[in-house]
Amino acid sequence: MDMLIKAGLVYPVSSPPIPNGHIAIEGGRIRAVGGAADFGSSSSGPVIDLSGHIVMPGFVNAHSHLQFASARKKFHPDSGFVDWIRQVIAFSRAVPAREREEGMRAGIAEMLASGATAVGDIVSDPEFAKPFVTAKIRSVVFIESIAPDPAEAQTIAENVMGQVDTLSQMGLKAGISPHAPHTVSGALFKLLAKGAHALPLKLTSHVAESAEEDEYIRNGAGPMSAFFEERGIPLANAKGMSPVRLLDSYGALDGLVAAHLNLLDENDLQLLEKRHAAPVFCPGSSRWFGRERVMPFDRMIQMGLRPALGTDSLASNGALSMLDEMRSAAVYFPAHDREKIIEAATLNGALALGLDCGSIVPGKFADLIAFRWDGRENPVEVIFSATRPDFVMIGGTAVLPWEITGNGKRTKRNDR
Repeated sequence: MDMLIKAGLVYPVSSPPIPNGHIAIEGGRIRAVGGAADFGSSSSGPVIDLSGHIVMPGFVNAHSHLQFASARKKFHPDSGFVDWIRQVIAFSRAVPAREREEGMRAGIAEMLASGATAVGDIVSDPEFAKPFVTAKIRSVVFIESIAPDPAEAQTIAENVMGQVDTLSQMGLKAGISPHAPHTVSGALFKLLAKGAHALPLKLTSHVAESAEEDEYIRNGAGPMSAFFEERGIPLANAKGMSPVRLLDSYGALDGLVAAHLNLLDENDLQLLEKRHAAPVFCPGSSRWFGRERVMPFDRMIQMGLRPALGTDSLASNGALSMLDEMRSAAVYFPAHDREKIIEAATLNGALALGLDCGSIVPGKFADLIAFRWDGRENPVEVIFSATRPDFVMIGGTAVLPWEITGNGKRTKRNDR
């Protein structure tokens, strides 16, 4: 055994909490978890004493765009979604490479400090993935494509697959992200979905995010249509169907990590469940845009779907904190069990991204966080009211340090 963690309460997520719980870690993974009596009175390896804390799996941020991390407070949604897109395009063209990279590194540090130990991040070029090579956070990096012209589909698809190879050569876990059904042609969606399923790689997309998108896909009209026309982009024919059904017609809905899903009907929900899609709710972004209609999180759970949580980007959110996202989700769904929101922020995100973490189970990575707890407070409320964890561990290595005893090993305690 490499290490033993003693906790006031182990909160595994996938099973009931364990008072005075212990977690044995070996080779960066959880070897065993149980009560103190299951482990005996001594340990041959280092011991981390978190007896005054709740220890739980680290948060998994299932949808982010860290290449916009230097965009904090530079955008506003007041004039509508299409105008916000114009702002994003202008920022992307103007931001210097060094500022982008510094922003990404700062964004990763912000995520870690708020307890996110894993992230699914979307980049438009492998060059923007460099910060993840040395970052402590666990990641899946998705290559994004925006290409509404079907004439470009084959060329773009080949380029994306080459970029996936580049990410793999960088030592990163790669995924594919056709941006959205209104910005990617059906021909390209089909090619990328086929490529992702064959490898296999995770496929993610923005789906049913805005009313403008919905109107454009169903009717070929509205502000999105005018935006494409002014930019000389070939307009799609009206599909007369929802974004969800459109993606299903492309063969792209199977296992899709589908972000936002704000505008759904019951048929859409049934189709998402049938195709085993992985919904990702971004409540902070929805609040930033002032949206009243958002992903039907509670209905999805009733159906057996497993919605995850994501921060989206600092172009449409004020922070990159999963704790904030959980609180925002609770604002939208105040009557819903908060345990399910915690599950969405941990286990469901890991399942969506195909990562071996998100719950405290033997065999999974030792990606853990801890919050101070006096033994009397409701642990769920302690987690929801926290501003940041007191301890963060990824793969058995403490990211935020703590006192470690045993075998003469000791690190500086984090006494914030």
